[in-house]
Amino acid sequence: MWKVWKAKLPLDDFLKKVAYCMPSKCWCCVQPDEESLQHLFFRSETARTTWKYFLSRVGIAMEGLTMHQAITKCWTANVCLRLKPIMQVLPSCVVWELWKRRNSMKYGDTVTTSRVIYQVSSNLQALVKVRKPGMDMVPHKWQDLLAMMENFTPKLKVTKVMWEFPSAGWLKVNTDGASRGDPGRSSIGFCIRNENGNIVKSVGKEIEETTDIVAEVKAVVEALRFCRFQQYSHVWLQNDSLLLKRIMDGIWKPPWIISEQVEEMMQLMNGANYTVTHIHMEGNKLADHLANYALDHGEIECQQFWHLDAQGRRLVNEDKMLCPSLRVKVDRR
Repeated sequence: MWKVWKAKLPLDDFLKKVAYCMPSKCWCCVQPDEESLQHLFFRSETARTTWKYFLSRVGIAMEGLTMHQAITKCWTANVCLRLKPIMQVLPSCVVWELWKRRNSMKYGDTVTTSRVIYQVSSNLQALVKVRKPGMDMVPHKWQDLLAMMENFTPKLKVTKVMWEFPSAGWLKVNTDGASRGDPGRSSIGFCIRNENGNIVKSVGKEIEETTDIVAEVKAVVEALRFCRFQQYSHVWLQNDSLLLKRIMDGIWKPPWIISEQVEEMMQLMNGANYTVTHIHMEGNKLADHLANYALDHGEIECQQFWHLDAQGRRLVNEDKMLCPSLRVKVDRR
């Protein structure tokens, strides 16, 4: 598509520009015309028929348009959100199939206009199947495909997320980092609770301007330092960063920007019994609140329930009562 947009394909009109003149013939036409980019991809009978077949069904008129204008109208078409990726890829599919047809006919094969339209429709159908795997029986015909996409109602997957109590003799540490701007103003928050769900320590404080992942790992390091200083031996560490969890499990290598913090984090966990798990952000609300409180109101540090602000106390009570949060997303299956 880039070569078509910039007119960089080795067609006859391009070769003339670089002073290489020769007889010119369009291989796609019954009555050959001079081969040029505009003729091959937009003005020839096959190109016009193909473009009109797809554009007319979404309300785009071909009359008076150049190829670049037709492509731009596809990219900016006023269609429903689900159809935008399809319309944005449509020009590439059309151009590719026209280019394949030109090369096939140049070397003796016969490719009809109907075949070009069929192949473009097949490519669009395959794209929808990839992007919407939950769709059953994706139609091949362009008009039916448009109607299905416009009327499609996705299936929703609802997951219940709850904060869980640690086992007897264990402490649970929830951590979170916040960055407004990524990079921008940043803060960390962590809370430590016992087997009854009571606050042992909660901290929220602003750090230097940085990115979200750096704030996440610094929150974990700060919490581990406190646990090491207090000589806590049985700690359940939980955060909502799947990236950080997989780094701590050794599945992924840490980015260079947090490599030092990850190394310190691993050293702080030596010599004690640590369990590391991931939780969705709906189950990590208190740590998230502490991090954002530090940005909005200033540093907070307390060891008792009543020292928290009203929202923090509400979140603690909701966790102790095992109030579930519902995580709703589109089912990709």
